[in-house]
Amino acid sequence: MSLTYGLGGGILLAVILIALFSKWGEKLILVFAKARYVTDDESLINQVKNFCCHLSINEVKVYWSNAFVNNVYYTDSYFGKPALIIGRNIYSQFTRNELNSLIYASLLKIKSKEAKNRTLVSLIFLVLYSPVYLARAFFNSSRTRRNFEIFFYPAFSIKTLMYENEKAVIAFDQEVGKMQGLRKDYIAALFKVSHLPSFNEKTIGALALAELSHTKNSTEEVLGNLLFKTVDIKARMKALSAN
Repeated sequence: MSLTYGLGGGILLAVILIALFSKWGEKLILVFAKARYVTDDESLINQVKNFCCHLSINEVKVYWSNAFVNNVYYTDSYFGKPALIIGRNIYSQFTRNELNSLIYASLLKIKSKEAKNRTLVSLIFLVLYSPVYLARAFFNSSRTRRNFEIFFYPAFSIKTLMYENEKAVIAFDQEVGKMQGLRKDYIAALFKVSHLPSFNEKTIGALALAELSHTKNSTEEVLGNLLFKTVDIKARMKALSAN
């Protein structure tokens, strides 16, 4: 009887969480990113609106992040509003066309509904692995804390299988490259983002945001890089340069 109640309670909890994430998923991502609504660059907001009009997308909110400063992220939920999260370093260090190429690519993810799927999956993994983060917080030893990271490897492995298909990634890059005048800037942006260091990669927010960008920042996580390879950035750049 207790097993039956436990199973029923687990299913009910899962349904409630999926319903919450479907409604407010993008808002949770914004919280983890410590995002702040963009109010100080009207030209950036207008550029996003122009791209949205070109792609026939409804309003997309634009936010800064001072916590995850070296990337551009996208998020959406099934009953919420899509959002872009722009790292402050990307904004200040990239050319406007390089930034625009990442924005346009993010809007393509939103248009295709992939942003909704990725946001939901990211939050589900976040819930599943939050006990590991909580347990790790009780230890001061950096070695012990690193040992806890082994528990994240199944999640990394599953997400790699889901999102790091080379053929699909390169096909998406080609779609971005069709936008007139952005191909070379997109190549440059991917290269630069992949060589920028990852910030706050050990935080719970990093797990939520990990699959919501177009390429990952460089990391000191050597074992993870060896076990869970992303699509080679050089292969992506070569494919984009070939056309």
